[in-house]
Amino acid sequence: MRHTGITRKRIVSGLSLLLCLSLLLAGCAGNGVSKSKIGARTEETAKFTDRQYHITNTNNLIYVAKSGLIELYFDSVTYGMGVRETGRDKTWLSLPVGGAQETGAGAAVVTVQVSGGGTVYTLNSQDNSVAFGSASFKPSENGLQVTYDMALDSDTANSAFDALPENALYVSVTVQYILTDGALHVKVNCGEMLVSSGYTVETLTLLDHFGATGEDAAADDYILVPDGGGAIDQTAALSESEDTARTFLTYGADPALGDRPQTLDERVAYAASVIPAYGMKCGENAFLAFVESGDGISEIRENRCTGADTYNRVGTTFRVTDTVLRGKDGKQTLYMGTPYVGEVGVCYRFLSDRNASYSGMATACRELLIRSGILSTKTVVNTEYAPMLVAVQAAADSGKKAVLSDYKQTLELLKRMKAKGINNVFLRYNGVLEGAGDQQRIGNIAPASVLGNRKAFEELAQYANTQQFTLYLNTDICTSNRNGQASAKTVFGKAASISVLNPFSEFAGEESFTRFALALSEVDADVTGFIDTMQKYDFGGYCIDDAGRLLYSDYSRAAYSRTGAQNLLSTQATTLSVGHKLMVDTGNVYMLKNADVVADLPSETTYPQTDNYYAVPFVQMVLHGIVEYAHAPANLSENSEAAFLKAMEYGALPAFAWTFRQTGNENLDAVYHYEAQINRAAEQYIKANELLCDLRDARMTAHEKVQQGVYRTEYNNSIVLYFNYNDAPVTVNSITVAPMSALRVN
Repeated sequence: MRHTGITRKRIVSGLSLLLCLSLLLAGCAGNGVSKSKIGARTEETAKFTDRQYHITNTNNLIYVAKSGLIELYFDSVTYGMGVRETGRDKTWLSLPVGGAQETGAGAAVVTVQVSGGGTVYTLNSQDNSVAFGSASFKPSENGLQVTYDMALDSDTANSAFDALPENALYVSVTVQYILTDGALHVKVNCGEMLVSSGYTVETLTLLDHFGATGEDAAADDYILVPDGGGAIDQTAALSESEDTARTFLTYGADPALGDRPQTLDERVAYAASVIPAYGMKCGENAFLAFVESGDGISEIRENRCTGADTYNRVGTTFRVTDTVLRGKDGKQTLYMGTPYVGEVGVCYRFLSDRNASYSGMATACRELLIRSGILSTKTVVNTEYAPMLVAVQAAADSGKKAVLSDYKQTLELLKRMKAKGINNVFLRYNGVLEGAGDQQRIGNIAPASVLGNRKAFEELAQYANTQQFTLYLNTDICTSNRNGQASAKTVFGKAASISVLNPFSEFAGEESFTRFALALSEVDADVTGFIDTMQKYDFGGYCIDDAGRLLYSDYSRAAYSRTGAQNLLSTQATTLSVGHKLMVDTGNVYMLKNADVVADLPSETTYPQTDNYYAVPFVQMVLHGIVEYAHAPANLSENSEAAFLKAMEYGALPAFAWTFRQTGNENLDAVYHYEAQINRAAEQYIKANELLCDLRDARMTAHEKVQQGVYRTEYNNSIVLYFNYNDAPVTVNSITVAPMSALRVN
């Protein structure tokens, strides 16, 4: 679990998983990695040819196929495409319709970055293929496939691949457009891309101008992005920031690369996202896009119609080849992994009328996740009392003097909670395994003896079971506190590591722990060994701490890509869920099929919120009724009352993080010691039961901002909840909501 400290800076620190690597250049590279000294690296971009190839003239659209209420069209001039919603007569285009002020510069169906020697070239389908007459198309079942043969000049672009001039740059990309079940699937098989000798495709950007709008955006138009649990950016408003672009790195940065670190004191340049989904609302219509293949190597990029960019747009970029540049100008070394040869693809669903909202997008995303098997079809089972998620810190480090809540003390804490009327508890027991706050490798560890003997542990587990509480043992399955032969390797051939802050360092232990990523080839055996060890203990479930927020490639002796890693880690979650409940920290979506609970589900944005850019419960709406979830513990927030209210608004469980012992540090104890929190927590628990207990299996069907500081959440059983964050009462639809409170309307 990632704890937080007292100040805002510490809060950000505690919630961040900081990526750190040794940046010393090794004499060798990781397995499957090429290493070359290139001196200074230069960039060369595509030369703009003609406006007509970058914008759509709807007179050039040719009908291709139909599925349900959508039709696919092909642009015979730009070799782009369009999707028409027949019910609303709305057409979404891969390239924008040009206005008087728009040149169409930069708009393309496909853009690739290609390395060759010391230069990285940016080619696009419009200037480097269509303008040269080297694009082609052919019909396919329920759709169309378009091939873009790209080069720096027309002669090369139109050459046969086996007859290319020496050292010529040539890339051929085939995009498939398929209509099925009323959705558009756009795919590229990276293994079938043709690249001339001596060059490597680094990234592939797909349809980043799909649905793009200009300065004519309506007042209620917006772009949905996967920032935190979701955020919307109102496109009609002028940008309130100098930043006109935002990037969201699916499942966070990769510690095997080290080229996109997160920092404590600066705005994150690449914000992590737990779900690869985004969308756009335009008038009475909207689309939801979900990265259905290659998601582990994807980034979602949003640009606003300000500054140098002409359009409001959002799309996907895939990192086809892991590429890291190290060294000073003039003395740089380029590390390149093995290119990805699988499929990348995005599925688009189209919505209209009332469904043209982020609520409708969440419903569409939920259906896609269930249909693809990523989410379960099960529903949450309602009980008489709603659960409260309580994270109890067993120890600050592995030393005996660092114990904060041993087995007997944690049992006593549960009894005191029960006495206060807290009748259902999900107990996330952190630091319970050997290594405590800095856990050892999972393969052969058990509950830590420093916390008490086995009998004391069994008494704790038995009491939890008797009271119908659930005891979740917190565990890291793919990281360890030690570096060794079983560590994953970076592209540099060094051990891949991350740094996790220790919020109790003022009491015991280091300020941060270095955790080493485990070689992915070792994870399966380690989890199996752990399960064998734990068979003699009877307890409720596991909480996977690391794999729900950390995804990495591995360049050790058995190399893994991030896509291979996510499949492996998802399988381990399934294994751990057999006979036990399963909780997952953060909730990267590939880990959720067998999860019962998500802890620390993001609810705040990484990029700064403004009046026009703000958080919405998109992921929460996707999960509600299928998986229980909680946000960061309310007592770790600067405003615990507002945090609790936000959890209720977003349909989350009330959550707290406590210790039984006092640390002797006044600031720490004011935040973490249970005695300072338990009475207020019991009051909030009662309120949470009144608001949400019987809604846990329901779908959250709508959410909206009613007026300043007032929000409305609706469920599929017609239950509506109003939330007022203002200091004064407000009246909405003849209903008065007290200040800093919630009101349920049946």
